Amino acid sequence: MNMHSTKHLSALMNLVRMEVSFWRHKSKKKGYAQIYCRISVNGERQDIGSTGITIWYNDWDATSERVLDNDPHSHFKNEQLLILKSHLSAIFNDLFRKKEKITAGKIKRLHLNGQQSLSMTSIFDLYIKDCKEDRERNLNGSSVTVYNNVRKKVIDFLIAKKALDLPAEDFDLAWLKKYRSWMAQVQVNATQKGHSDSYISKHSQTIKNVLTWARLKKLIDTNPLEGHRVKGAEYGDPVFLTPEQFGQLSRHKFKNSKLQQTADIMVILCRTGYHYGDLEDFVKEHKTALQQGIDGKPWLIKKRIKTKVAARVPQFNEVKQIVEKYGGWEHLPIRPLSKFNDLLKLVAAALDLPPELSSKAGCKTFTDWCFNELHLTTDAVMVLLGRKSSKGLEVYGRPDERRVIHELEKTSIKK
Repeated sequence: MNMHSTKHLSALMNLVRMEVSFWRHKSKKKGYAQIYCRISVNGERQDIGSTGITIWYNDWDATSERVLDNDPHSHFKNEQLLILKSHLSAIFNDLFRKKEKITAGKIKRLHLNGQQSLSMTSIFDLYIKDCKEDRERNLNGSSVTVYNNVRKKVIDFLIAKKALDLPAEDFDLAWLKKYRSWMAQVQVNATQKGHSDSYISKHSQTIKNVLTWARLKKLIDTNPLEGHRVKGAEYGDPVFLTPEQFGQLSRHKFKNSKLQQTADIMVILCRTGYHYGDLEDFVKEHKTALQQGIDGKPWLIKKRIKTKVAARVPQFNEVKQIVEKYGGWEHLPIRPLSKFNDLLKLVAAALDLPPELSSKAGCKTFTDWCFNELHLTTDAVMVLLGRKSSKGLEVYGRPDERRVIHELEKTSIKK
């Protein structure tokens, strides 16, 4: 090694330094003390804890941090302290050679249980496990499914980048940008390439939340995305059924029973404002969720999965007729969401409806109908959709010229 390289290595070593210290701590047993260990890396301290060595309180030299010769086993005990110090130094040197980030917390973790830096995929697994077990969060199955979908996409991305073992602490802004770019170009299915901006933004926020959780749980020493503000989603115009398209959907009689059942369920979504998961929940709870309103008529009253706020929706005639057709809520032909959306694509093709039609269009069709056909206020729509705030409501629908015309006509009548 030449002189330049030696100086460069020395300079690097001076950037990160570790100090190992020992001290005595009074034992519960009178007259005795336990020897404890602490490490410090560039000012960051971590207590390693008890070394398991017990001495007489006065048999300790605080300056040299050694057991005095008065102890008949001083040689053995000092040797154990030296071994511990050497082990901690070996961990430090190994991290340095691997050019990994060195922190006191990481060295402690490696010393206590040999745990290497957790990979991004491992962190996701632990996060989802915690979500399922955390009673305070009380997450439903659909929320956990959303997190698991993000996990699967992250795994696909890391495989594509040949970085499946990427440590979570290394998933910084540069990696997040790579992920967003990959999500925008990946082949989703036979007809769709790339995910929407809103979908990518939601995934990015979930990744940031996972890393924040990992830092709080002390699974990682630093959050590489701390301080980064995820770009807000840019939503296009909502995909919904116009009144004419909805009429076509509700009136058409399909020869194929599965397509007819799918159309019927879509009509219910369009006249309740429910997401598919909310409809599944309502069917399970209909005996208590279908209630008599203050107007004496039946209302659908149930907390929304997403907002945890009760949505209060009158049972409109289209819904009543379909429920009666199948002999009750419990007999509705509810299928897994993926299967429903596949069948809905066939319904859309048969009726020349928007090809990207999915169950989500039900809530958006309902919102458009409320704003622009029933001419309801934003406050009223919030009650129907189970929302405390109008923030983000524009994603589902917004007043358009139909509402303006109605308002102008009301003004003209008053004049």
